Amino acid sequence: MSGTILIVDAVATNRIVLKVKLSSAHFDVVQASSAAEAMDAMTRAQPDMIFANAQLPDMPSGDFVSTIRARPDYAATPIVLLLTENTSDGRKAALKAGADDVIAQPIDERTMFARMRALLRQHHVLQDMVLNAGSERAGPDCTGFADDQFGFTHPGRVAILADSMAEAMNLRTRLRGACPHVVTVQECSRSFADVPPDKVPDTYILIVPTGGQEFGLDQMAELRATPHARHSRIIALIPEGSSVLTATLLDMGANDVMPGPADLQELALRLHNQIQKKRTLDALRDRLREGLRAAMIDPLTGLYNRRFALPFLKDLITRQSETARSFAVMVADLDHFKQINDQQGHAAGDRVLKHVADLLRNTLRDTDLVARIGGEEFLIVMPDISGAEACKTADRLCQLIAAAQIPLRLDAPPARVTISIGVTLGMTGTKSVRADADTMLDQADRALYKAKAEGRNTVTICSRSAA
Repeated sequence: MSGTILIVDAVATNRIVLKVKLSSAHFDVVQASSAAEAMDAMTRAQPDMIFANAQLPDMPSGDFVSTIRARPDYAATPIVLLLTENTSDGRKAALKAGADDVIAQPIDERTMFARMRALLRQHHVLQDMVLNAGSERAGPDCTGFADDQFGFTHPGRVAILADSMAEAMNLRTRLRGACPHVVTVQECSRSFADVPPDKVPDTYILIVPTGGQEFGLDQMAELRATPHARHSRIIALIPEGSSVLTATLLDMGANDVMPGPADLQELALRLHNQIQKKRTLDALRDRLREGLRAAMIDPLTGLYNRRFALPFLKDLITRQSETARSFAVMVADLDHFKQINDQQGHAAGDRVLKHVADLLRNTLRDTDLVARIGGEEFLIVMPDISGAEACKTADRLCQLIAAAQIPLRLDAPPARVTISIGVTLGMTGTKSVRADADTMLDQADRALYKAKAEGRNTVTICSRSAA
């Protein structure tokens, strides 16, 4: 492992002991004896994780965590609070303070390093998502406990997995009264892939019984191998004293492990933590998908744009060249479109473009691509089509658009427009004429210019097409 760890503890001996353990695992260690020193050290060292004693001399742990979370660069930095005694009340207080995890002294190295690996792995995933989604910060809710203990706008979905159905049902009954989430029991005999995508739990609670290590490992492997469940969080409840199993489950992808008899309030706190993190990542994924969509979709018409269309055409040429199947490339341009903008305004022009885009999209096949590549210019790519069929389709598009009455304003008559289309063909029959995207676009453009010159509202096929 590698990275920088900040240790915050008023007791020098505690800092030294922990530093020795972390340095042996190749971490760079920075030390502070108080919250005030920690804030200065963070500015200098930019730690990847913070270990802090739950009892600092100059600040309550909750204020310490909140102060860190308020700094944009550290809103998602993992914080582990250290307890001098491993008590249920101490763990719950640390989790309520906003800690990502709690470790009690004396420290079990195997468990500590496994928890560190899990937290750092999750943190790096979050950092990558924030970077790719273009967010300036992940937000405090992604790592800590919100001011409102269960301040969810809507309940999360929690599923309990256990070798014993009776044990699972018992935990479900108790947990329903301790948290606001929808808690269900999922039979282990049921394939995780059978769960509908919109019903996949936010968090799975995996109960590993005494002597049931194989069951726990099998369920973990199945969960992490199931596409629908790959983003779900997993909390494993295991028997006391199973440090090897703790490390194994965390390294297999568990997000949290609770040893010993499950304390209901502590489990509810850990559930809260995991569901908040899940929702933060879900929001970032949605933002990333929207960003990717915006990068390839024309915002006015909803058609693909040039950035998407040209690589699509290049890929199609490669595929069709291998099979010698024919395909068509068309460039279509609205006739006298400038007159609409000049006479009726750009808002009217936008309505015309959207209406024509809808006509093109709804008339062409699902396998065809239609993109807006200029102001009033469209690119149409039609795989697996003959020259005669392509020209017939282009003629139909001309007739359809010419006949359309496009509503503009209540006080204005509908607009009437026509379109001219240039067509070029590639890979017809057994003839294997290799082309490239630029050449085919140039051929289609030349055909379009000819259609314009011949009076518009017509279709012209390029004479140099591979037909």
